[in-house]
Amino acid sequence: MASSSESESVDKKNKVPALIRSLRPKQWTKNLIIFAPALFAQKIHEPKLLLEAFLCFIAFCLASSAVYIFNDIVDAPSDRNHPTKSKRPIASGAISPQLATTVAIVACSIGLGLSFVVRPAVCVIVCIYLLLQAAYVRVLKNVSLIDIGCIASGFVLRAVAGAAAVSVPASAWFLLCTALVSLFIALEKRRQELRTLEGNAVLCRKVLKDYSMELVTRLESLILSGLFLSYVLYTILSWHGQWMMLTIPFILYGMARYIQLSIDSNIAASPEEVLLKDRPIQMTFLSWIIISALIVYDVIPHFVTSTYQYIESFHPLP
Repeated sequence: MASSSESESVDKKNKVPALIRSLRPKQWTKNLIIFAPALFAQKIHEPKLLLEAFLCFIAFCLASSAVYIFNDIVDAPSDRNHPTKSKRPIASGAISPQLATTVAIVACSIGLGLSFVVRPAVCVIVCIYLLLQAAYVRVLKNVSLIDIGCIASGFVLRAVAGAAAVSVPASAWFLLCTALVSLFIALEKRRQELRTLEGNAVLCRKVLKDYSMELVTRLESLILSGLFLSYVLYTILSWHGQWMMLTIPFILYGMARYIQLSIDSNIAASPEEVLLKDRPIQMTFLSWIIISALIVYDVIPHFVTSTYQYIESFHPLP
């Protein structure tokens, strides 16, 4: 009896790390975009709105984790043919589909409850996100081009939810840039899958039969051109003034660095891995946030204007 009890205890302890991995906490970095609307609306420093943005962030973390678990349950047979996905908790058999389903339902329920506490509008957006992702997992992931559109829409919905959480209008330019960035990331995922899986590509993901390196390269060129142009226009037309143009070099370098990683390594397929592991991307992202915040809160414009006026005060002529 004691031996049986000890074995059950050990089994439960082994399942806890597997359950945590099935939630994919590294993917939660994608939800950081929720805080962007509060930053650019100069509301990030307000405790009440910051709390609402944070609760929205947690709600999306739980909702997205439920989607990942559902996806892993559906994809378990094909994941077993993949060199890395075969190690996922459900595909490897570390946790049962029944237990995973229970965890997904609990995570989804808490996420929906939290989103409703923030604002009913946020709850509606989370519901739309869940329905769209369910359609993606069951059907749309096997439809070429539509599949990457679904991935991009998930990021856009996160941004819209962040704006709704703090009651600010979502900038059309910001949403456009978000959509283009996420389309590029989705295409990079397809590129890396084609490269690493080679002959087993279709066995692991059916939609890859409709993709080729040439198609992905041409689509990326189109999207990156649109992204850079859209961001430049956004900075020129920004209501913060043309000071936002100071952030253009960070965006340009970030794009170039991601392309470099795409050629030199395989981590470009996972934006969360890039953000967590690549130091140049980390420094670029942090610098972009800091410079943007200093512009939004009028620190840089005020400093430059004051410095210019001070220097001009020494002008010898009246």
